[in-house]
Amino acid sequence: MIGNQVYNEKLITKKGTEYRLWDPFRSKLAAAIMNGLEIFPFKNKSSVLYLGVSTGTTVSHISDIVGPSGIIFGVEHASRVARDFLDRVASHRANIIPILQDARKPKEYFSVFGKVDVVYVDIAQPDQTNIAIENCKMYLKKDGYFFLVIKTRSIDVTKSPKELLKKRYKEWKFILRFYK
Repeated sequence: MIGNQVYNEKLITKKGTEYRLWDPFRSKLAAAIMNGLEIFPFKNKSSVLYLGVSTGTTVSHISDIVGPSGIIFGVEHASRVARDFLDRVASHRANIIPILQDARKPKEYFSVFGKVDVVYVDIAQPDQTNIAIENCKMYLKKDGYFFLVIKTRSIDVTKSPKELLKKRYKEWKFILRFYK
């Protein structure tokens, strides 16, 4: 997408190819990469179910990576941010299918076909783990990858993030074991 900025990111052209800078302060996935993320399953031709696509900052970069032969099903429930996502990202990228639905109701995603290589969950809900499990059961391929962006303050504002992570570790460990 030549000259198409999503969030006013810097564009750089090298040897006739344009690149967009991926800001780790605007994207949790970019921050994970900067902090040594070891497994990065997004590849050319990957299929992705992205829950909580918001305005589309991170998903726009994933769209560049999976390329025109890949596909991303971008789920967003909040109408205001979904409008921004549609206007700034999805309408310019043929490999993104926007789904305006509640992630708690994966059976209502009429646009998703088949199983996906990656389920990426970036939703701010106290029951985000259960939402993730239900979506993975329905859409994640065997040997697929699952990313859960943990928003501790959305789960419980009364507990310290460290305390909450300790408590929830058992749940997340189960998910990892379930999908190996």
